[in-house]
Amino acid sequence: MRDMTLGSDEYFAHGSRSIAAVRSAIQRILIQATPREIPKLYQRFADQLCPNDVVLTFNYDTLLEQALDDIGKPYSLTPEWWLTDASGFQPKFVDVLKLHGSIDWYDRHYLDAAMRWHSEQGQDVPNRDPIFGLSPSVPSEPLSRGQTNVEFGNHILPRVFRVPEHREHFPIEGRVVSSIVPFMLPPAYDKLLGNDPILDLWENLHRTQDAYSSIVVIGYSMPSHDSYAYEMLGRLLVKYQQGGDATYWEHRRVPIQLVTLADSEQDALKCAPFLDPAKTRVWSRGFQTDCLDWIDWGDGVDNPVVS
Repeated sequence: MRDMTLGSDEYFAHGSRSIAAVRSAIQRILIQATPREIPKLYQRFADQLCPNDVVLTFNYDTLLEQALDDIGKPYSLTPEWWLTDASGFQPKFVDVLKLHGSIDWYDRHYLDAAMRWHSEQGQDVPNRDPIFGLSPSVPSEPLSRGQTNVEFGNHILPRVFRVPEHREHFPIEGRVVSSIVPFMLPPAYDKLLGNDPILDLWENLHRTQDAYSSIVVIGYSMPSHDSYAYEMLGRLLVKYQQGGDATYWEHRRVPIQLVTLADSEQDALKCAPFLDPAKTRVWSRGFQTDCLDWIDWGDGVDNPVVS
């Protein structure tokens, strides 16, 4: 807040004003474009997900969450194994890990910093933030589904909260001392720069990979300019293919499955040259009803989906 300058170096808590404007514009466009009645394809996809399946998504929208809500299937926006009662647990949730943030997530850190600065200056500024103020008009909830172990989520959980039924409260306005900007990684080369809370999700993706019996990649082309995602997913996929024919739990490990709109299987594999073609299946007709019948979910209960 104190380091605001003008011109091309104009920065404030959420990044440059242009980045903040882009985030808000993406939020507005996606809210307007998202149908109130969720497409049957998404509902059927959500219906096939099971507790302890992991969806790694780079999408900002809330279509999957809405589909899961519509069919009454519980899900968590943080890994279920972060929970304090996760030892020896029977899985209850589908994990939906939004690695680029979401249009309905908000970070309270910047409001808290602004209020602290005003207090240090001896200024009595009322906290009227509609989400995190003393009398909020917009409800919010934690990303986790319960108490978490102290070593997990220390950056994201105290800061980032979700506004349920977000569309009903949009646009969120009010007389506040900190701009109301959704927590989303901007469409830029250095997406992770300045977005430390999201690293909690990224840094724990490898923790359960020995249990994966199926990995399905839907619509993500593995662009090399997303170097951090390319490296992380590449490492995950390679280790999966090198892990043998069975999981830690002796479940059948099926080939990696790519759902894409590539012109051919060869074109799809060019996007991920580190994959072993003999251990990879490709569906090149896009995300549609027929591909849900084609997907082999494996025999286990821990299957990641990348979208």
